[in-house]
Amino acid sequence: MGVEIEGRRKHVVYMIEVNAHTDDDILTIKASGKLSKEDLDDLEPDLNKFATASDDPHLIMILEDFKGWQDTAAFWKDLQLDAEYIGYFDRIAVVGDKQWQEWGTKLVDPITKEEMHFFPIDKAENAWEWLKQNHN
Repeated sequence: MGVEIEGRRKHVVYMIEVNAHTDDDILTIKASGKLSKEDLDDLEPDLNKFATASDDPHLIMILEDFKGWQDTAAFWKDLQLDAEYIGYFDRIAVVGDKQWQEWGTKLVDPITKEEMHFFPIDKAENAWEWLKQNHN
């Protein structure tokens, strides 16, 4: 059982796109450019709705052409969201095009209860397959 967030349509939130694949209990968040605090404030209701309503929530974060945060307020908001939602997702796949994104994923993986794995952009399909393994 899943939750419907705008059906299967994409919901554009500034520099963030959110797409819930309710039949797979997978939430896709695609971030690009520089994120603002407002971008993350707008993301929070969708994130909360999905994380609390899905029976077995998985997350795929696609960081294509992601350039970081506009300022310290945006970075701080991102850290707050990370802290608040730690433990809600069973598996988190991070798809990115930067070495620091891979390092960050490897650094955070052992300190969360979620299983996390990094995939390069050209291997994004592997991220979907990994999320669906042993799922259901």
